[in-house]
Amino acid sequence: MKLKTKLTLGVGLLFLLIVLLSVMGSVYINKLKSDTEKILNANYNSIEFSKNMLLALDRIETDREAAVQAFRKNNELQEKNLTESGEKEATQSLNLHFNSYLQHPDDEKEKLIREDLVRIMTLNMKGIERKSDMAIITAENATFWIVSLGTVCFLIAFVLLFNLPQTIAEPISQLTASIRQIANKNYSERVHFKGSEEFNDLARSFNVMAEKLQEYESSTLSKQLMDKKRIETLVNNMHDAVIGLDENHFIYMINNEALKITNLNKEEIIGKTVHEVAVNNDLVRELLKNMDHPQKDPIKIVADHKENYFEQEVVPINIIKTGENEKKYIGRVILLRNITPFKELDFAKTNFIA
Repeated sequence: MKLKTKLTLGVGLLFLLIVLLSVMGSVYINKLKSDTEKILNANYNSIEFSKNMLLALDRIETDREAAVQAFRKNNELQEKNLTESGEKEATQSLNLHFNSYLQHPDDEKEKLIREDLVRIMTLNMKGIERKSDMAIITAENATFWIVSLGTVCFLIAFVLLFNLPQTIAEPISQLTASIRQIANKNYSERVHFKGSEEFNDLARSFNVMAEKLQEYESSTLSKQLMDKKRIETLVNNMHDAVIGLDENHFIYMINNEALKITNLNKEEIIGKTVHEVAVNNDLVRELLKNMDHPQKDPIKIVADHKENYFEQEVVPINIIKTGENEKKYIGRVILLRNITPFKELDFAKTNFIA
């Protein structure tokens, strides 16, 4: 399975559960709120109205008009708040008994009124108990689902916390170590990842690269080294002095003949510019002066207590890179061709003729 798919599934599932947990919490909280409001509006108010009617009934003998008015007011409110089964019949019976009591007051009718009020209060008390039980069940269900979903979210987050960083970090660490090995020219290094398809593809690509580098190293390096050694040997065995300069005038090659006539040390000048060397060497300074405008007269150099004559030639080096059409300048080679034998013959001929 791809790492992206794993992350999407894990994080997506966690996000979905968190959303579901939030929705369920909101639903249950609103349901508990609704149950509480129903208890308050439907039952508690009816009990309050019944209590007020009982108090009004107790005052009816001392303050009949105010008591009757208070009784009727609470009775009207009660008629608008009929929520329990049997409460409507009890309220109708209360009205009949109260009207009859107002026409012919007696203790028996008052007792019936009180019984009707007690019946209304009892019905609402039972309603409060029933709705309270429902609210408790709702709270228990809310607690169960919230705790269950919270536990699942915690487990998923726990798994992601401990597995996800390791799943990502471990292959990256292995790949980093393998890249260091390749950088150190250990082309036999290979990586093997277990798990996601992305890292498996990365491992295959890395191993293919390492195999190609190893193949290239095996097939070309020894050949390149041999060719380089062959060229260096050839240049060093030349009787002409050869000095190689790159495009920035740094000395990258000099043969033994050039070292001999310039009295220079190869290790001290390789990697330096020809201008730096010319500061302390008269011959190099002369060669540098004639590099852009070579003189036709030979250069006389005294070496091994003997006069030697050299012709200076500057050969520019231009190459055409693979895939390109234009030549690119990469340096030049200074050649000092030894013409001493020809000069000696010329002197001998002149002396012979003389």
